[in-house]
This record gives sequence, C-alpha cells and structure tokens, in this order.
Amino acid sequence: MLSIVVVSYNTRDILKECLTRLEAHYPEAERIVVDSSSTDGSAEMVARSFPDVRLVRVPNRGYAAAVNQGLGLARGRYVVEMNADVYLNPGDLEALIAALEADPKAAFAGPTLVTPEGRLQSFGPLYAPNYWRLLRPRPVPWISGALIVARREALEAIGGMDERFFFYNEDLEWCTRARRLGWRVLLVPRRVLHLGGASTPEDPRFLAEGYRGGLLYTALYYPWLHGLHRKAVWLEAQLRHRWDPLPRRREAYRLILERLERDDLQAPLVS
Repeated sequence: MLSIVVVSYNTRDILKECLTRLEAHYPEAERIVVDSSSTDGSAEMVARSFPDVRLVRVPNRGYAAAVNQGLGLARGRYVVEMNADVYLNPGDLEALIAALEADPKAAFAGPTLVTPEGRLQSFGPLYAPNYWRLLRPRPVPWISGALIVARREALEAIGGMDERFFFYNEDLEWCTRARRLGWRVLLVPRRVLHLGGASTPEDPRFLAEGYRGGLLYTALYYPWLHGLHRKAVWLEAQLRHRWDPLPRRREAYRLILERLERDDLQAPLVS
C-alpha cells in the first residue's frame, strides 16, 4: 500500500486541486490530510468534497508536528509527505518509488521541483550541486520537504521529523539524521510542480524562525561551526535591522537578535 500525507494550512483552493489530482492519479493510495487549524474552510472542504480522504485536525504546532501526525497514521510500505501546493501528475510518485526500490539503503527520495513558470527551484548550495544536470537518481545531502517519499523500514529506524523545527529546516535535519544512521537520500530527475510559499504567512516571526532553525541545526550537527554561524547571523541581523527598507523584515531581524541575546534556540518563535 502507498500512503500519502498532505499537510494543510489555509490553502483551501490549492488543497482542493492537490486532492483532485491525487484522487485521479492515485485512487488506490491511502490519503491523509493533516490540517493545522486552518481558518479558511480547508478542513470543511476536505470533509465535504473528499469523503475517502482521512481528515485529521490538529493544533498548529508547525509543519514537522503535522507531518508526524500523518506518519503515525500511515500504513503503507511507502509513505509520501507533501505540501498542499505540490501538484502531482501521473508517474511522479512511481518514479520516486522506483528509485527507492533500486537502492535498498535509500531512506528518502524527492523530485526536482519546478515553479509554475517551469524553472527549477533553488534551495541553496547544499540541496543538490549541479542538479540541473541530473540524469539519474543521485545521493545528496538533503531534499526539500515539499515532497518526500519514505521507505517504511527507514521511518521505523529514523523516526519522524524533529518538532523543535516549527517551519523551515525540518527537512534538512531529517535528511541529516537519516544519513548519519547509514541511509541515503536520493534526488530523482523527475520534475514536479511546486507552487511554493502558498502557506507561508506574511509574519516576521516566520522569517526569524528560519534563522532560529538554521542555528539550532548547526548546534545539533556541526558544533564546531555553530559559533561562527551565530556571529554571521548576528552581524547580518544587526545590519538588516538597521537598514532593511521593509518594516516586516526589520522586525524579523529584531526578533532573531533578541533570541541570540537570550541564547534561546530551542523554542520556536511561532506558537
């Protein structure tokens, strides 16, 4: 059995298109929607329009917590975790599963994500160097949590996402943990449409949360680098808090400076 976990937060119309595609292309899959206290009628739409989908309503404790709720319910040999703003076409998941089946030590497989304009999405230098030249599945440091197919045995060994990461960096940490336990993470040359940013609020705390999560990540996995990372973030935040033209971003940098001063990286900035 294939299980598909879709995380939802205030993306009703986008979620409807996502689920319509899943119903058309993967009708035999176990489909689970974890809704993180949406206020736009997303959960009600799922209950009304997709009765075959298992709907789970949870408090908004972040993306990782929502994913873990779905993983705990999924029964499939392969488990998909995905954003509502990923639009699947026939063959997309089959390509990722085939990559996992060809490599018994691969825990996770993800696609090369493209924008609605057809451009490859960039997730930074560690995501997949030269991935635009990708011809076959390749082990990489990490893949985007927008869409990951996981092997059941790997999930049982690795565990779910780290819920200290509220939003951003949870996929990076998950993949790093998998690799340190001896598993591989695969990027697959299958292009999948990702709208991107559909559920990211215009809230300065979310920008600051990206910095907090990044600092927590280096503290956990690269303590030798963490001190330098803190100094770099502090310097950037100081400059941007003073000179950034957008008030929303200036507030975000004030928040991360406040956290650095308190030396508190464990608790999310968003609750």
